[in-house]
Amino acid sequence: MKAHPDFTGKKIMITGAAGGLGRALSVAFGKKGGTILALDLDVQQLSSLKEFLAEKEIHCTAYPCDISDKEQCQRTVEEIVKEHATIDIVIHNAGISHRSPFKETKIDVLEQIMNVNVNGTIALTHFTLNALLETQGTYVVVSSVAGFAPLMGRTGYAASKHALHGFFETLRVEVEDAGVNVLMVCPSFMKTGMEHHAMAGDGKQVTRKKETVGTVLSPEYVAGKIVDGVQSRRKRLYISPVAKMSLLVHRVMPSLYSRMMKNKMRGEFKSE
Repeated sequence: MKAHPDFTGKKIMITGAAGGLGRALSVAFGKKGGTILALDLDVQQLSSLKEFLAEKEIHCTAYPCDISDKEQCQRTVEEIVKEHATIDIVIHNAGISHRSPFKETKIDVLEQIMNVNVNGTIALTHFTLNALLETQGTYVVVSSVAGFAPLMGRTGYAASKHALHGFFETLRVEVEDAGVNVLMVCPSFMKTGMEHHAMAGDGKQVTRKKETVGTVLSPEYVAGKIVDGVQSRRKRLYISPVAKMSLLVHRVMPSLYSRMMKNKMRGEFKSE
């Protein structure tokens, strides 16, 4: 897909579409003329999203889907292709997290994070690749600073994001000559529902206060940057000064980065 000033006629699949960033992405791409193919596990919120977009005259088709179930992924993609013929952009936005030291985190919690963040994302990529090869489309992968640097109390989350970087940076090498782009997006801390639904080490909803660094980004700001990145066929986006500085410091002085990060983040777990 060549760069376009808008996305009129383009079919844009967004996972985790009913959440904070997913909703903002749906609006941002929809306002540019895109048809939104919204995937989410929450049927009620998915229905609410469709109504919300309709009020803004944005066309959206909703698909309830648990991306950790590869059979559901396959059926959903087949249904989308049957109804819409093509897919131009796939935005891998769905994800879950935890906030707990590794020694206090159940293995089931870590497995659940990997099943959603990694296995589900890879499954959807597998089933959509032929469609994107036909349209010379774009994969957008919503990662994090935790995708290239350590983040205390989030071993499972960081592992999942590191895995996505390895997978999609390699996939890009395999498909870019065929016209498919892969855009890795690394925002810093963002105000979304994930912070309220993150798991504690026992799998229950976390209750401790979350520590942040720098300005907490709004979903709308991040969505706007992603739209720009897709339009200009960017390969990587480091959104916010914190993300850019983290990348630089971790690459050049990893020990310093670790000390700075621990000094800031250990307060989140000091009661433990």
